[in-house]
Amino acid sequence: MMKKTQEFSIETVTEPLLTWFDTQKRDLPFRKNRTPYRVWLAEIMGQQTQIDTFIPYYERFIKTFPDVRALADADEADVLTLWQGLGYYSRARSLHKAAKIIANDLGGVFPTTSETIIKLPGIGPYTAAAIASIAFGEAVPAVDGNVTRVVTRLTDDPIDIAGSRAKEVIADKLRLIIPANRPGDFNEALMDFGATLCVPKNPPCLICPLRENCAAYQNGTVAQRPVKSKRTRSVPVPAAVALITDANGRIFLKRRPDKGLLAGMWGFPIVENTKAEQKLRLKVKQYFSDVSPGKIVGEASHVFTHKTWRMTVYCYHCNDIIDNSGVMVSPEEIKDYALPVAFSKILDLIK
Repeated sequence: MMKKTQEFSIETVTEPLLTWFDTQKRDLPFRKNRTPYRVWLAEIMGQQTQIDTFIPYYERFIKTFPDVRALADADEADVLTLWQGLGYYSRARSLHKAAKIIANDLGGVFPTTSETIIKLPGIGPYTAAAIASIAFGEAVPAVDGNVTRVVTRLTDDPIDIAGSRAKEVIADKLRLIIPANRPGDFNEALMDFGATLCVPKNPPCLICPLRENCAAYQNGTVAQRPVKSKRTRSVPVPAAVALITDANGRIFLKRRPDKGLLAGMWGFPIVENTKAEQKLRLKVKQYFSDVSPGKIVGEASHVFTHKTWRMTVYCYHCNDIIDNSGVMVSPEEIKDYALPVAFSKILDLIK
């Protein structure tokens, strides 16, 4: 006899979820002394970054730029340097740009609704909803990956979460039950629940306080939820990188273009394609009047969303820099430049 599929009413989850959150919520630094600025900073840093990874950055950032005016008045280079290692540097640029708008155009007053917050650079629907609900008490659901997983399991929903409408469908369900008196707690409870209990693989359902309210648990489909179609894999791209040094042991850094991959960051000259070394040498000659033949000193790789650099690193010795867009710096001075992780991996070869 075929097992009957358990039906589920999502309204039953609000009270037990908040009860769980009141005793089990994570002790996180950005949940103390809350201001819209601190909530905003934490949400931006948390985009595509694990909490344990970004907390040290958050604490250093708050110490250096304690409020939106301090961030707005900072040089972009200083912001990027403090961000170094977090990756996705467009987040830092957008954060800095938005701080200037708040400080200079909005009189230092942070927008108070998701509809107005989303107009700031670098803020999408999830971040706008998270800030609005946590900092200003707006009853709007914030749907991220954790929340999507929790809700599709609670409702045993087979929707493909890679689809363009999936998050809006999830948000529609949550709009029906988000409590007007605790919208921020409700959103954070769902996030914490997904991060600590309703995890992607092997969730501890037997100790889950919501298991009696979970349709996927009742129907035995927890492992099949959420449904997600496969994404296109990152394409390997061969590349040649120039590690250029002079007689004093200084290293050549060049600022990348303002648009494109790693825009505006400092790095080493790089050329992509299968015969990149020949073009790399020609590029190096544009920067220096006297350059030694390149010597392979190692390899490194870095994965981006759409491609993976397979980097062969060539060392060149040089004299007489002729390109004013580049700088020669000592190994100790490199920390003062916003060097992305892709190029930071090459620094080990200097040793």
